[in-house]
Amino acid sequence: MEVIKNIILTAFTSVIIENTIFSRALGTSTLIIVAKNRKNLFGFGLSVTYITAVVSVLTYFVQKIFRFDDNAYIYIPLVYILILGTVYILTLLCLWRFAVSLFVKIRKYIHVSAFNCAVLGSMLMISKYCETFTDYLVNGIGMGIGFILAVYMIAVIYDRIYSEKAPYAFRGYPLMMICIGILSMAFWGFSGHTLNY
Repeated sequence: MEVIKNIILTAFTSVIIENTIFSRALGTSTLIIVAKNRKNLFGFGLSVTYITAVVSVLTYFVQKIFRFDDNAYIYIPLVYILILGTVYILTLLCLWRFAVSLFVKIRKYIHVSAFNCAVLGSMLMISKYCETFTDYLVNGIGMGIGFILAVYMIAVIYDRIYSEKAPYAFRGYPLMMICIGILSMAFWGFSGHTLNY
């Protein structure tokens, strides 16, 4: 029962509190692009979740095998980019070889979702805070789901941002940045931060 409780808490933390967009401001540009077209939302979200989950698991094994030292901050991003690139290439090759129709549908999502700063940021955060295989896996899936949640929230308000009722000077991108800022403050509050006067 304790293990299940820890998994649920870890998942909640990675989806809400450690949200890559609203808490860490990673992947905001991709969020804006995906929010424009809601039909891409589900496919892109699944792609990001798949990439973050697989990359997190591989990151766990790389961390255990190489046991990085104190100077690892110099070369760890390069190692993570190599892991990410390997997952990207192997995913495309497997889809192309074994599921051509799926490959045609999903290839436009794989490119953007694999090479997204939210994914690399997730790898760096997960490797800093996680210790067990379960932590890596649950956080990897949670980061992807958190990304889907963030994109969905912006997609819901996207039409209102470009509405004629919005002041012309704020319509579009400026209003979107204001909305993202307000949502970010709300998510920051979930993490237990308070303002002291």
